[in-house]
Amino acid sequence: MMKKLIVAAGLILTLAACSDSEEPSVNENTVEDGNAANENNAVDHGIDEDKEEPVGFTVDDEGNVIEAEVPEGEANELLAAYVEYIAAFNAEDIDRYMNTIAKEPDGFDREEDKAALTQAFEAYDTQYETNDETIVKYEEGRAEVFASLSVNMKDANSDDAVEQAGRQVIVFKKEDDEWKVTSVHFIGN
Repeated sequence: MMKKLIVAAGLILTLAACSDSEEPSVNENTVEDGNAANENNAVDHGIDEDKEEPVGFTVDDEGNVIEAEVPEGEANELLAAYVEYIAAFNAEDIDRYMNTIAKEPDGFDREEDKAALTQAFEAYDTQYETNDETIVKYEEGRAEVFASLSVNMKDANSDDAVEQAGRQVIVFKKEDDEWKVTSVHFIGN
């Protein structure tokens, strides 16, 4: 049963749409970056690296994530969109959650994502806990929000539970003057 729960945790993190990339999408600014594919814990829910700029973040000498320069109004809107994305997921409200997703997300199918998440919500009680939310890239109409993420997942019909931690970069795009999620990138600890 625990193995099934761990596999389902991976499903929750990837949802329905992983790209073909095996490379982690996060730059930790270490000598190991780009040297080896990590198929077991890197999840790219989104961007085809041949078509888009790489997604990731940079850290300073102390290991702190470097924040992008963002106009205050845009920063407030972006972080509010991120908070709503997490809150909608935690509420397991599929319509509210889908309202945070772009109409035409980059790199994943919206309807497949909805179907996979609906099944996951029925089978598991899952909560995202985030911290260190930081806007790491910003340009007009596109932005990336980094966060440390802990996923707590419990089988809805038993006491079996699993927790997975990692780092996540959510890519947003402006759509009808609102920030919407267009891709999700996760790398597990």
